[in-house]
Order: sequence, then C-alpha cells, then structure tokens
Amino acid sequence: MYKKITGILLSALMVFALVGCNSGTESKKEDAAKGDKQNVELKMFFWDKNQEPGLKAMADDFMAKNPTYKITVETIPWNEYWTKLQAAATGGDMPDIVVMHPDQVENYAQGGMLMDLTDMLTNSQTANKDKFPQYVVDDFEVDGKYYGVPKDVGTLALVYNKDLFDQAKVPYPNDNWTWDDMMNAAQKITDKSKGIYGIAAQNDGQNFYWNLIWQNGGDMFSKDGKTSTFDSQEAIDAVKYGVSFIEKGYSPTIADFANLSPNKYFSSGKVGMVFDGSWMLTEYLAVKDLNFDVAELPKGKERAAIASGMAFSVSAKTKNKDASLKFVEYLGSKEAQEIGAKLGISIPAYENIADPWVAGFKTIDASPFVKVIEYGHRSPGLNTSNEGSAVVHKYMPEVFSMKRPVDDGLKQIAKEINALNK
Repeated sequence: MYKKITGILLSALMVFALVGCNSGTESKKEDAAKGDKQNVELKMFFWDKNQEPGLKAMADDFMAKNPTYKITVETIPWNEYWTKLQAAATGGDMPDIVVMHPDQVENYAQGGMLMDLTDMLTNSQTANKDKFPQYVVDDFEVDGKYYGVPKDVGTLALVYNKDLFDQAKVPYPNDNWTWDDMMNAAQKITDKSKGIYGIAAQNDGQNFYWNLIWQNGGDMFSKDGKTSTFDSQEAIDAVKYGVSFIEKGYSPTIADFANLSPNKYFSSGKVGMVFDGSWMLTEYLAVKDLNFDVAELPKGKERAAIASGMAFSVSAKTKNKDASLKFVEYLGSKEAQEIGAKLGISIPAYENIADPWVAGFKTIDASPFVKVIEYGHRSPGLNTSNEGSAVVHKYMPEVFSMKRPVDDGLKQIAKEINALNK
C-alpha cells in the first residue's frame, strides 16, 4: 500500500490515546467469562445496504449461540459513511465494530482509533491470518500490527449486457478476450442514434484505468511504494487506450456520467460493458429485464484486475473490549463467512469457501470474480483523503475529458506526487 504520503484525515484525533490494548490471556478469560454472564450491547457500522442481510444473519447466528449479546447492525450510505465515522470517533462515540476499507485503515490506526488485533489473528484457532489471502491480511497491516479481521474479497470483472451483444451480433466475451476484442465489440454495439454505447470508460481508478495499467505491465507506484510511476510508458499507453473509447464515441463522456452514473448507464441498458465489482451483482440482479452475465477482464500484456478486501475492525475505545473481540473473532470464522457466502452477499475472505457464493447465482456465472483471487492486485492506496489522491483527482478529470493530453497529465501526476514524497 502506498503509505509514505498517507493523508492527515485524522491528525486531529491523535490526541486520543490507544487504550485498552492489553490483551493478556488471563485478563481476556476473566473479562470474557464476565461478559458471557452479563447482557452486552454492541453496535457495528457498515456502508452497503446490499450486504446488510448477510451481516445481520451472522449477528443473529452469533446471538443465538450467545444469548446475553445484543448486536445492532447499522448501514450508512458510502457517501456519508466516512464523515459520520470520523465524527463518531472525534466525539468518542465510535461503534464497537466497524467495517474498514484498506484505503482508510492507516488513517484510523495511526489516529489511535483502532484496536491492535495482531494477537487474535496470530493465535486464534478460528480466525487465524493463515486462513485468509495474504494480500487481504496485509491490506490491514500498519507499522507491523494488524487492525482488521478479513471480511471478504472484492474483485473486478467485465459485466456485459447479453441483449446488446445479441442485437449487434457480437459473440459474448470469453477467457481469451484481448483489448482489441473489447474495442471491436464496443464499436459494433455503439448506436448513438439510440443512445447506446459499447462500454462505460469511466474516470475511476479502481473500476477502470488501474486495471488497464496493470494489464499493460505497469503500476501506479514502484514496488517500495516510494515513487509514483504514473509517467511510465506502460501507464501512459494504458490510459490512452482507456480514453480512446471516449474519443471514438464508444463510451459516454465524463459530462454524461455527471448526469447518469456508469452503474445506472448499465442497469438501464444503455451500455454494453462495464468494469464492475462483485459487490454489484445483487443490485444488477434486482433490475427487471436486465439480461447480463460476467467474464474476466480482457487480457492485455498480462491478465490483471484489482482484488482487495474489507475487514472487521474494533474501536480502540470500545467499552466492551472482550465482547467485541469475541464477536469479531466469530465474524472471521469459517462458519460465519459461509453464512454470508450462501446468501450471495460477498466472496468470503476465508479460504476455500467461495463455491457457495458462486452457486448462489442461478442466472449468471459469477466464477470470473473468484478467478481474480489468483492474480489480483492490491489497491495502490489512493483514497479520497490523502495528498496523492488529491493530485490524481486534479488531473485525471482533465485527461478523461480530453482537455489535457494523456502523457502530459500522467507525467504531471507523477511529478507532483513524487515532490510530496521528498
């Protein structure tokens, strides 16, 4: 993860001391025993309404086995989540458990807001870090300590509208698809007289151009995370390819996306293809008459896509430390993550239990999302609150709106990010 230029979102929160981190075994046993005899109320925050049934089912299962616990799952929309979480943390009222994003964990950990879970992940028999993909475990490691129990794996694939492919007489995408195949399909599907476009080429790193850069053999940063490589030829060529869909009229423009999001373009049947996450399937399946399926992202010089994950974190200031740890350890267990998998909520992070998630989809083949686990790339850590992200968001809209040449924009991004890192 790109850490050197991590933002200062929670710098004001540093005044709060990390408390209650003594996880001595004897103390834990005594407190746990005490907690199991008394009524305990815990609150958990998350942002995805689609996944709420799965989290509530896990909480219900835990409460059935631990009747002295009362657990509330509160869902807050993504665009409000981090603001409200920051406000709660600042006010000393952070929920006991929060679902944490890899791009945010460093801010909250270094702000003293999260409990160190290293002891649990190292010694637990049910939620041991060896049971999860290493890159998801590492996504929540800060300064040698772990601050999240892996929840799920989120991957990206090509979601396509079968009706639009059929109308254009274009074969469906397959595992052998290349960048040329995707461009040719986008051209044939596009019918601007009907407001139909081949693809949603969006100014979005996670959901579009990061994947192209990786597929072209490039990256956003050097391996040690200290140098931006946005100005590499591989990155420049990849973004040129992405922007060319807009230049040729095969994708809505950035201005169009301001009025209708890429997801809405796809769900309304106005684009043939979109790079999208495994977390979107439930929402698309709920759209009446949307006839779609899933394929792996086309292969460039190599096959690549983002594969990241979320985690359950514990507030460092929870008044129910041991009860929270007990619940989070359960959430990381095989039995809990199988509940979410069977409900089709998300790809579980726990090893070798993705099959129930795939089998839960009766009208589409969701397996391309699971294949990404083998070759996925971690998020480069360009979240919405760090200085590097601000540089990217300054220039990429100009690049995708074709107001600034791709090579000039990406060289400027690398120059300014590297200046921050000196």
